Formats: sequence, structure tokens, C-alpha cells
Amino acid sequence: MRKNEDHAEPDALVVDLTEVDAVESVLDDLGIFVAERSEVEKFDLALLKLTLGGEALDDIDPVLAELRARFAGRAAGWSPLIGKNRRMASVFGAYPQTKSMNLWDPKPKTEAEPTPSFTGDAGRGVRIGLLDTRIYDHPALAGCDIDTPDPATRFGKDDKPQCTVEDGHGVFTAGLILQQAPGATLVARHVLGSDGKAYAWDVVTMLAEFLEDEHRVDVLVLASGCRNTLDGRPPLIIERAVERLSGHMMVVAAAGNHGIVEGMSPDVHTTRNSATWPAALPRVVAAGVAGADYSPNLPWVDCVVDIGPDARFISTYLEHNDVTMLDETSDSDFSGGYASWVGTSCAAAYVGGAVAAKMAALGKKSAYDVMQDVLDSSAVKNFVWTYQKDE
Repeated sequence: MRKNEDHAEPDALVVDLTEVDAVESVLDDLGIFVAERSEVEKFDLALLKLTLGGEALDDIDPVLAELRARFAGRAAGWSPLIGKNRRMASVFGAYPQTKSMNLWDPKPKTEAEPTPSFTGDAGRGVRIGLLDTRIYDHPALAGCDIDTPDPATRFGKDDKPQCTVEDGHGVFTAGLILQQAPGATLVARHVLGSDGKAYAWDVVTMLAEFLEDEHRVDVLVLASGCRNTLDGRPPLIIERAVERLSGHMMVVAAAGNHGIVEGMSPDVHTTRNSATWPAALPRVVAAGVAGADYSPNLPWVDCVVDIGPDARFISTYLEHNDVTMLDETSDSDFSGGYASWVGTSCAAAYVGGAVAAKMAALGKKSAYDVMQDVLDSSAVKNFVWTYQKDE
């Protein structure tokens, strides 16, 4: 298995492991060779780094089109499960940005805003998975049960290394989960970098850990996703991973922050109506934010978190006095160690924690069994989409 500190190359070919020999046979006929091969056996997936004429093959789309055409021509329309490694990102910032950048920058918590509490037994006995940026040490979380292989590291208040706004993403979502379920065990895995991004292969490699008995969780929170697929279909490796995982745990994912269209990228494949993957997949609980114009109004959204008209979440953040922000005019001093932020990643973390708390309270039924109880007794509400014609 690929280690976390190693990263998959972009535009590598992804193939169903049971069909890789057939794919390699066609590649040989095209004069294309496999230079490297990685596997995630739990998801039956292989990653192939290709070469043509002795040079690395970086543009994989023509190869995909030719492979599909050749298989379809020889096998009556059938084609193996093939695709390419894609870029995924934290969806706090809604890539591409949809409004002024400072909307996506966190703000230092004010004195008037409540300080999060992490006391109590809510969630005791429940395990919650989180895939995000590195979880940095925070004194408010010292009493919580956080299972992470990363060393305890803190961006301090004084003369400490420079950090980016996304470096605090993981500790923020961790804090949101543990505010709802302070007694739960948080199994945190670091896959997103300081830019809040990762390649899909690195994500599924890390997700495979959650199928190992010692790392099993009841609820898995995913605060990353992607939308820019040319055919509007999910990245096949994300679809495969979630398909395998959802039989063992509830997967909660951020719905995306692309509900507003002002300033949207001219890329026609990424609009406010685009699906966010993996949130839009079946058996994934897609979480949005009630009353927030950035939260997508689409039929695959399952629930929203209603925390009031400002829709700002408050949680733990980096204890640092000079965070590099998306908007250089934003306040970058987080010496107090807390922030308020917006985004559907916050909603996904909130929902994951609320489900864990309810599981413990009701005698640890499955996460799916308690979802209606969560909707009836918390700030998490069912999302009802109504079809409307475009104006």
C-alpha cells in the first residue's frame, strides 16, 4: 500500500484489478508500457503509470478514449472499469471560488461568540473516522480520544513555522465532530495537503485503512470532493471505495460550496448544478447548510445543518498569530486558538458528530438506524428538493 507521505502522480491510469491484464494487453498493442503499478487490494484497484517511447505519458484522456473504443469494438460494447487519477479538494473553499475569497477565510472567534465545549460522555463507545488535513495539537482537545498516526504538532502563538489557512481545516472539523460527541473515539487520517488538496488515488489508499478491523469506524466524515468530471460521472475509484465502505459504516460527505453562481469559473463542466463526488453517490449522506446561498440546492443533498441566520460554525483552529489567508486583507491572527468558518465541510463534521452521539444514547444501533432520530432532535434537518424550471 502506498504510504501517506508518497503521492500518486496525476493522470495515471486507474483500472479494476481483476481486469488489469486485459488492459495491459491492449496497451502493449498501442506501444504504451506500464512503468509503475500500485494496488489497493481492498478496493480491487490498480494505478498504472504509463510511458510512450520511453517518456512518461501525462495526457491520459486520449488513451482512455482509445482503450474504451477498442474494447467496445471487440467485446460488443463492453469496456473494463478504467479511469484516471483525479484531483480532489477541501470544499471549504469551493474550487473554483464562487465569491470574494474572504468568504472562505475563517475569522478569529470574537469574545461574544461561545467557546466550544468538549466535556461529557456523548458518543462514548462510537468510533468516527475523519479524512482531512493533519490534526494539529490543540489544548482544548487534550482530553479527547483522537487516534492519529501523526505526531502531536502545534502551530504555536509565537515564533513558529508559517502555516496556511487550510492547515487548520482538520483541527477545525475535528473540533466540530467532538463538540457533538466528546466521548467518541475520533480516528483521524491525514491525506489533504496544506493546500487542502489531494489526488483521488491517495484518498482511496487512505480510505482502505478503514476496512481493516483495527481501524473500523461507525461513521466516516469526508470533507473533500471533486466536481470537474467531463462526463458528469463520479471518479470510478471514489465510487468503488464508497461502495465497499458504505456496507460497513455510514459515509457523510460535504455537499460542496458551489450553490452561488457569481464569479463562477467559465468552465462549463463546473456549474452550480454540478454534482460533488462523493457526496452525490448513493448511500452517502450529503450534508449542506440551511439558509446558506453557497450550499447547493440539488436533489442528491440529504440533510442540512440549521445553526441560525449567520450560518457560521465555531471550532478549534491553529494557535498561530500569522496564518496565510486566501484573501490577504483577512485577519490572520488566531492566537486565541478558535475560529468561525462557513462551508458544507462544517456541516458534514457536525452531522457525523450528531449521529455518533445519538448512536451512543440509543444503545449503539447502526448509524443509519438513528438518522431519523438525529433529524427529529438536533440542528440537522432533512433536505427537501423541489423541481423548478430554469428562469
